[in-house]
Amino acid sequence: MITGGTHGIGLVTAKLFAELGAQVIALGRNIREKNDKIQFVKVDLTSRSELLSFIDWYKKEIGKIDCLINNASVNSRYSILNVTLEEWDRMIALELTAPMLLSKMAAELMIKNGTKGKIINVAAIQAHYPLPESFPYATVKGGLISMTKSLAVDLGKYGIQVIAVVPGPIYTKGETVPESLDKRAATLLGRMGRPIEAAYLLAFLVSDYNTFITGSEIFIDGGRIISRKPDPEEITSGEV
Repeated sequence: MITGGTHGIGLVTAKLFAELGAQVIALGRNIREKNDKIQFVKVDLTSRSELLSFIDWYKKEIGKIDCLINNASVNSRYSILNVTLEEWDRMIALELTAPMLLSKMAAELMIKNGTKGKIINVAAIQAHYPLPESFPYATVKGGLISMTKSLAVDLGKYGIQVIAVVPGPIYTKGETVPESLDKRAATLLGRMGRPIEAAYLLAFLVSDYNTFITGSEIFIDGGRIISRKPDPEEITSGEV
């Protein structure tokens, strides 16, 4: 199961997993395309009643899960001085409450079925290195990393691995990265990341090749976290 699986990193990951033979359920608010190998389910994760209804359906109709990827995310360009309570509640619902409820469901089903599964939470380097005017986003991503560690502590005895993936500047606005932006990316590798690169990492983490990683943060940022280069204006402004 992949949340935010109808666009960006989530959709690319869903397609890769399907090509690798996985049965994929992709959750999202806007289903823009069809794929015979992926089951798209329309769910607004900011609606608690809608999410709880989906969880109830999933437990009754499917009743098993090997891997959950909490990937759904939106940008939020507010500082502490201008953030609204409505925006704060929306970000908490989408990026903390929904992952908590889905992780609870996944863990219960894994334990019930004796499945040594994986729960992957997709955070962001802004949890460690916030951009200006990104207070809600940086806060919830930091909370998601802490959630990962706590889940790992509680679920390790069941053989369930919980990992945080921490992407840096990955271009998700289209299939082709503008050349000028790519060249100005503030990474050590001198370019923006591609969604497929995050998908390859996720494919490894949920596979049987990953047997001894849990409670960890895994960065996929081209070295951005230790780079001293300034971010392009398109990134600092929230355009990308």
